[in-house]
Amino acid sequence: MNGNVTIDVYMDTVCPWCRMGAASLNAALGELPEGTTATVRYHAYQLNPGIRPEGEDYRKVMIGRLGGTAQFEARMKQYNETGAHFGLRYNMDLVKVTPNTTLSHQLIALTPAERQSDLIDRLYTAYFEQGVDLGDADKLAEIARAAGITDDPAALKARLLEGEGLEHVEEGQRSAQKLGIRGVPYYIINEKTALTGLQSPADLLRAFGRP
Repeated sequence: MNGNVTIDVYMDTVCPWCRMGAASLNAALGELPEGTTATVRYHAYQLNPGIRPEGEDYRKVMIGRLGGTAQFEARMKQYNETGAHFGLRYNMDLVKVTPNTTLSHQLIALTPAERQSDLIDRLYTAYFEQGVDLGDADKLAEIARAAGITDDPAALKARLLEGEGLEHVEEGQRSAQKLGIRGVPYYIINEKTALTGLQSPADLLRAFGRP
C-alpha cells in the first residue's frame, strides 16, 4: 500500500447497511499503516428519491418494498443481528417515517469535509436509535448544533430550505446513475476499484492495497 488512499463512498442517511458500512470503514481506516493518508469523499445517493418532502409511513413503505409483513419483520431482525456485529443498535420500533433525505444530504454538503464522518454517524444514530425524522429541517439543524457544526441552528435551517447544497445531492444522483450504481453502500477505491454492498474491514483493507 502506498502512502495515500482515496475512498469515494456513495451512501444514504436512512440506509441501515450504509451505517454498518461506515462502522466497517472506520475500523479499516484505524488499521492503516502509520504514515498512510486516507481521504474519504461522501456522495449522496437516495434510496427513495420520490418520497414526499413530508415523508411517508416507514412500515408501509418497507412492507410494500419487501413484499409482506413477514418479510418486513425478518428484515428488522436482520438489521439488529447484523448491526450488533459492528457494535450498532437498531431501535427499528422507533422509526416511524421514511423521510425524503434531500435535506440531510444538503447538510452533509454544507459541513466541512473533516467533520462529515462524525455528522453522518450522528445522523445514523438519530434515525436508527432515536427515530428522528431526518426530513425535518429543525431536527437536522439541532443535530448540527449538537455536533458543533453551527451555533445558529435557525440560520442553518434557512440555508437548507433555500437549497444550499442541493447541487451536491443532484450531482451524487447523476454520478451514481452514470456508474450504474443500484444500491448502497458503494465504494470506489483510488478511483479504480469498485466495491458494492456491506464489506468487512479486512475486505476494505485488501482493496486499499490493490494497485
